[in-house]
Amino acid sequence: MGKLYVVMLCMMLLLLGACGKPDSTAMDNSGTSKGSATTENGTSNPGEGKEHAEAIEMINYFPPDGTQARFEGMGNEFAEFEIEVAHPTEHYVIIHENNGGAIVRRIFRLEPDAINILEEQVVENKEDFPDLPALEEMTPTGVYLKKPFTKGATFGFWTIVDTDATVETPYQTFDQALVIEEKGKDYINRKYFVEGIGEVKRESVMQTTDGEEFTVTSSLESIDDL
Repeated sequence: MGKLYVVMLCMMLLLLGACGKPDSTAMDNSGTSKGSATTENGTSNPGEGKEHAEAIEMINYFPPDGTQARFEGMGNEFAEFEIEVAHPTEHYVIIHENNGGAIVRRIFRLEPDAINILEEQVVENKEDFPDLPALEEMTPTGVYLKKPFTKGATFGFWTIVDTDATVETPYQTFDQALVIEEKGKDYINRKYFVEGIGEVKRESVMQTTDGEEFTVTSSLESIDDL
């Protein structure tokens, strides 16, 4: 146990972004299942008309297509990483995250009121990802972000704790950041989002077995397409 245990757990949290499973639903950040409109776990399928436009607006919580960005890491060697962003269609976003030890592919589907997680897994090649028919067959495994963006709103394990936060990163200081938080017995995870860019900071605060706090952060350092 001790510090080695905390470091390993922090690495897992930063790689997958969540802890545990609710009930029998497979998840990473929170549990969802696919449905024709809105399911009991909160996911929905792409809609038409107004809903279609609202789904497209959720793209504002990701960097633009083709973006490459670097995040400074503090507290753990794997907290530093680079991402490459692809928008294969208007309803899907694929992000490859390379922390120097592994490439993690994250696939997201945009919905009228949510961004659903379709996949989070280690891959060999960042250029190799599913085509559109394969994406459409994928079942959500979690929720990355969900409306309403109001303080106290919850989805899965996450709670929106601030909608007007100031967050400092090596890239710049952002205002009006959206902050979501996940609390466990011995840890707190936070993610900071800025409209027009997306996630700009991650933070994991953990209690060690001897009562000390251990913090790991990943903060936006550079971005090449803004």
